[in-house]
Amino acid sequence: MLKRFSAVLALCGCAVFFVSAQRMTVKIASIAPARSPWDIEQKNLAQQWSRITNGEVTLQFYDSLAQGGEASVIQKMRAVRPGQKPPLDGAIFTNIGLYNLAPASHVMNLCVPFLFRNTDEAEYILNKFSGDMSAGIADKGYVLLGWFNVGWIYFATKEPAETPEKLKSLRLALGGADSVDLVAAFKIAGFRVEDVASDKLSQSIKSPGGVQGVYAVPMFTYATKMHETLRYILDVPICPVIAAFVVSKSTWDAIPEKYRGSLVEEVHRSEQKFTVVQRTSDAEYLELMEKSGSTRVKLNSAQLAHWEQVLSEDAKRMAGTENAIINREFLDKIQAALDEYRRDHPAGR
Repeated sequence: MLKRFSAVLALCGCAVFFVSAQRMTVKIASIAPARSPWDIEQKNLAQQWSRITNGEVTLQFYDSLAQGGEASVIQKMRAVRPGQKPPLDGAIFTNIGLYNLAPASHVMNLCVPFLFRNTDEAEYILNKFSGDMSAGIADKGYVLLGWFNVGWIYFATKEPAETPEKLKSLRLALGGADSVDLVAAFKIAGFRVEDVASDKLSQSIKSPGGVQGVYAVPMFTYATKMHETLRYILDVPICPVIAAFVVSKSTWDAIPEKYRGSLVEEVHRSEQKFTVVQRTSDAEYLELMEKSGSTRVKLNSAQLAHWEQVLSEDAKRMAGTENAIINREFLDKIQAALDEYRRDHPAGR
């Protein structure tokens, strides 16, 4: 009897081991601010993945800033030793973080100032060239699951900056992203951009000799309360921020193939829902900052034309250097596609 009981226990133990072995947690770092619409949609996505896989695959999100910023996230997506599992399986990156992970994606071309006139143009180009960019990501050993249009970049500063010349006189930093290459590109264009780590940015902004402005989406500026110090918002969208959801190929391959198609479809549904939110979120966060005491610096048509001319020339200088973050050949392809699109879809900024 004792032998039979032991045998039953052994079988039960094997069964429990087999079930638990099928379960996996996919650890993803994300730049989404806590309690933001993006963060809420991430949590919903995690629930849907669990439902689709009957609990076999669990998505767990971590704050990229708490991880030390996107540069640190990239390090944590790589194994410390051969054969060892990395601390993170993937991330939702900004354009900057994705470029640092996979420069051959040429994703920074989407950040050229004043390249796009509106969100429709940005989404058209993203869809048209998604395959080209995802190929560069695959070469680094990662799988692109989807794109998220996070919003448009605005400059928030301690002093009003109605001209590019004034903006270039201020000490600036990248909001929520770390990129030595982008800092260098801005310096080529004549900006005083400082390489401040994401987790040190708030402290630097509050310091008298620190950063005087940030380059970020309104959601980030408001959620981090940086607008309480950076009281002037240049009321001009500079460029879109397109976030990418990537996981390591080894992690993706470990997910049962029968679920993968449905999981990607769920990511695409999240993309569509978030795009609807994004179309109004920039305006909502700008209004919230204004209500809390921020001033939106408005430009007239002549001032706007001057900004477009200066920043377009700056982009050409950025693309004309060795190891530039903006690929001139890819930029020409995007511009040609935009020209064709605009013939059928005329629209202003």
